Amino acid sequence: MAPARVRRARPFLVLLAAGASIVALRSFGLDPLTGHFGAPFEDFAAYLGAARSMAAGGSPYVNFSSAPVTEAGFVYPPFGALLIRPLALLSAHPAMVVWLWLTLACAVTGAIVVARTALPSSWPRVELAVLAAIAFAPATYNYWHGQINPVIFLLLAISYWAYVRDRQVTAGVLLGLAAGIKIAPVIFLIILIRRRWWRGTAAMASTGVVTLALGTLTVGGGATITFFTKVFPGLNRATGWIYDQSLGGAISRLADQSVLVVQPTSVLVQVANVVAALLVLGLAAWVIRPEWRSREERGAEFGLAITAMLLAGGIAWYPHFVHLIIPLFCVLGLVAARGWRAERSTALAAVAVLVVFGLVAPLAISDLSMNGIVAISRTPAWWPFLQLCSLPCASALWMAIALARRLQWEPSPADSPARAETPAVRATA
Repeated sequence: MAPARVRRARPFLVLLAAGASIVALRSFGLDPLTGHFGAPFEDFAAYLGAARSMAAGGSPYVNFSSAPVTEAGFVYPPFGALLIRPLALLSAHPAMVVWLWLTLACAVTGAIVVARTALPSSWPRVELAVLAAIAFAPATYNYWHGQINPVIFLLLAISYWAYVRDRQVTAGVLLGLAAGIKIAPVIFLIILIRRRWWRGTAAMASTGVVTLALGTLTVGGGATITFFTKVFPGLNRATGWIYDQSLGGAISRLADQSVLVVQPTSVLVQVANVVAALLVLGLAAWVIRPEWRSREERGAEFGLAITAMLLAGGIAWYPHFVHLIIPLFCVLGLVAARGWRAERSTALAAVAVLVVFGLVAPLAISDLSMNGIVAISRTPAWWPFLQLCSLPCASALWMAIALARRLQWEPSPADSPARAETPAVRATA
């Protein structure tokens, strides 16, 4: 049964979820239909341009440019190009509406899957999921700008469901599909191997190969070569732009590297980026256990892997952190199973992530303009300002460390299958 505080909060959460849903239906449902959707939707423009280029027999990467620090044009693997290809069948406005509704549906569905997996049935799971998908700022950023991240989030959410229920082939296939759209989930191969899920590892690897083959057949061999020789290297360069909240972005800001304009990457910054990525991935792999663990602990493993994926990526823009919905619900699942006092340190780290990503960062984004940032760059406050911009990355790193510590020192419960099979237990039986 849910704690008394949670039961008392349910009516309030119902009202919040209902209010957020009404606002979302107007902002992302009615306004786009009536032509009153005032969002820039600039990322979707790159997808639509790539789709139309393919429809005309061209490459989806024809408009790609690595000149700006944020890059321009379509930057996803060939399989991602295959998925957005049908957009060319629609004119601009219907394509925008369909894409917006699709991403919103993916985010809400994924959040419900995660909440229902992580939390007991007595908790207000659907209400919390709706609030996460609609009110968590990194999620809503995707709707305003037309990002593809909610689609990947849905695949990761169902992968999380499969992971904690020991459905390794299902998890492997879904993770392979996610990696086919955006390469970052490929790090889950390490997690599957550490858990000794050999069928899951094979499923993920073979699915990845199939997505590459299908994508190549769709875009052609020349475009595939362009992705791996031009686009992919650009995605892994050092970029210190303030929206990049990967560890590499934070290190680049420490060195004032490629923040406003692209600069040649120093060897020291490049080495530091690689070392930081390997350390956070090693942290996630270190605590994975092949033996029995509770569903809450398995969820924490997956949540840690998601956080490590974001931190270790070459570039992790602010809207990519919609995926933090998964580890945040995983922490809430631990609290529901063990209580606040037992999970205090992990819960505090999750609260910090929620506050920084959900409140502090969006307020800063709304107050900062490009002209204002350029003006700060000409003052002595520039370097301290850049370090403050790494606060979201720091909070995510804190949560990753808290989850790793919690998993590393967690003994098997007395009634677990792992403990039940020990010689001492058999002797007493």
